[in-house]
Amino acid sequence: MHSKQHIADLPAILYKKGVAYVIISPGSRNAPLINSFLREFGDKCISIIDERSAGYIALGIACFSGIPVVMLCTSGTAALNYAPAIAEAFHQGVPLIAITADRPPEWIDQQDNQTIRQEAIYASNCKASFTLPVEVSTNPLRRHAQRIVNEAYNIAVAGRKGPVHINIPLREPLYEDLPVPGEITCISISGPAPLGEPDQHLIKTWREAKKILIVAGQQPLNVQLTQSLEIVGRDKRVCIIGEPVSNITAEAVVRNPELVLAVRKDNHDLDPDLILYFGGQVVSNRLKKFLRDCRAKHCWFIDIAGRHVDTFNLLTDVIRADPALFFAWLARSESMNTSGYKQCWQVRKDQSDDLLKPVLGSIDYSDLGIIQQIIAALPQNVLLFAGNSSIIRYISFFSPQCREIYCNRGVSGIDGCVSTAAGIAVASNETVMALVGDQSFVYDSNALWNRSLPENLKIIVINNQGGGIFSLLEGPSSTPAFKAYLEAHHPVEIGKLAEAFHVSYFACRSYADFNTTFNTFVRQRSTAVYEIFTPGEVNPVVFRNFVSHLMKPT
Repeated sequence: MHSKQHIADLPAILYKKGVAYVIISPGSRNAPLINSFLREFGDKCISIIDERSAGYIALGIACFSGIPVVMLCTSGTAALNYAPAIAEAFHQGVPLIAITADRPPEWIDQQDNQTIRQEAIYASNCKASFTLPVEVSTNPLRRHAQRIVNEAYNIAVAGRKGPVHINIPLREPLYEDLPVPGEITCISISGPAPLGEPDQHLIKTWREAKKILIVAGQQPLNVQLTQSLEIVGRDKRVCIIGEPVSNITAEAVVRNPELVLAVRKDNHDLDPDLILYFGGQVVSNRLKKFLRDCRAKHCWFIDIAGRHVDTFNLLTDVIRADPALFFAWLARSESMNTSGYKQCWQVRKDQSDDLLKPVLGSIDYSDLGIIQQIIAALPQNVLLFAGNSSIIRYISFFSPQCREIYCNRGVSGIDGCVSTAAGIAVASNETVMALVGDQSFVYDSNALWNRSLPENLKIIVINNQGGGIFSLLEGPSSTPAFKAYLEAHHPVEIGKLAEAFHVSYFACRSYADFNTTFNTFVRQRSTAVYEIFTPGEVNPVVFRNFVSHLMKPT
């Protein structure tokens, strides 16, 4: 792939999105961009030497037409001269797309010629600022650059119109032959509309699709959304994937895609025509890989804020709507096709269940085994807070029947898990059960340094003496640094930490211990810590054996 393929793609996307005019100020750093835009727009490129004047000319065209106008300049103070026109456009509500060529990051602040700090240079007077990658060498990087261009245009015209900025660092050579635009993706944005009703092209796509996959990411419990999905899910064309953190409790939802997709190496028979994604992150790496490799023609992200989230590198439409209202509309719509797509997923799910059934009742004492026991023993009215790394992945194998599940999956850190659970307990009258690893607990043990520690907080610590997640991954566990620097075995005695904070403490070292102490811990009328010691060397063996059962020939 040519390192400047994204420079060739950029004007092709903007042309297809509807840009009509490009105002170009000459320079050297922006030469690849000039050549690329000239090839795409021809005589719709207008040359204006003075960048300050060029900005206002672009403003005038956009004021009259209501269509975003591109203005393109070289690096350095040339970019600063766009500022007056951009400020006017921002406060007047006029769509402009300022494209500034820039030096690559290694030359910023190095006294290099015609070089200033250009990232977000208009931040206080434009709707959004973006920076393209310096070069593209892989399809995901190229896709990333295309998404930025789509998002910039869509933000410029969404709601109250206004200017956006795309900064483009470029390395030499600057005058080489550029590739032709390759296959480009134009991402549409629609909504909001009454009751979340989609645009006509979305309606047509929905009705004609034969294989529809709805993917629910992390989100709070939403009864209205679940009810709408219950109805939509009756459509034989539709499969719904909702991991435990999605809090979707509708029937026939695939709750453990990581296990279902492990049954076979090739899952292309499950490829959808249309993907509808909403909510936050998904946990399953297999699900993400399956979707990134699948051959879906359409992928919609449904989001009230209209964010351009392209987790699966397939995004075609952003729908600015409340997912609950949007799915309520879909629940009333008619389809033009029938298929057995939902049944295909059900067959695979049944295969997964059948393969695991013989081993679920006989898992050796381990992280996986004890978490299965905990999930089965949780009272239904509890609020479960799941720790990150291996904990949330183990939980996603099963289907907790608790009231709601929380997890810090925004950026998936371990640093504030116990404190977040304590905050939920402060705001809730229900029992909050935090299930975390030993490193998460030790890292955030100051959550117990609280004179108003809520009595309804119960903390379960799975202590495998380090970062258990790394022993499950192929790469880290084979490196010399594994024990000391990745797994990071520690000497902390959690019982003494609990004692230091005057918190009740319970310990467990076997299934027999669990059967005799867990209910006592749950019924404790104060904050309590329940430490479960698991064998670090056994855990990865049990996990790999568990997954290998799914991969047996069927």
